[in-house]
Amino acid sequence: MAEYVTEQKKILKKILEENCDSAYTVEELMQKLCDRCGDSAPGKSTVYRLITHLVEDGTVKKFSKDGSRKWSYQIVMGEHCDTHLHLKCMDCGRLIHLDESVSDELLDRVRSISDFSVNEEATVLFGRCGGCKETGKR
Repeated sequence: MAEYVTEQKKILKKILEENCDSAYTVEELMQKLCDRCGDSAPGKSTVYRLITHLVEDGTVKKFSKDGSRKWSYQIVMGEHCDTHLHLKCMDCGRLIHLDESVSDELLDRVRSISDFSVNEEATVLFGRCGGCKETGKR
């Protein structure tokens, strides 16, 4: 059965696509939706439902914000995001797609020393990108 795509979901997805290098909390997404839609912006429960669907279908990645239970969401741009690891800058929020061959090397090394199989699709390594290290941004 085909999924019905609401106008609200289209707008939310468009906002995320226009800001593909950034991750947002639900509250931040609600503010962007209010700015764009005014009084017709969806409520908080609708935004949670929409973002949950986008996470479940692989369109959006969900990240823990600063190790807390506060979540941020960022659209996945490009194909095959489940076949490589991601690097997430904790300062600027940039999401870097690690080359598949490098991802494979790291995952093979983890498997060889720990007999542990990593879920690539759900794995994000957090740190600081070169730009933020260079500028000393925090």
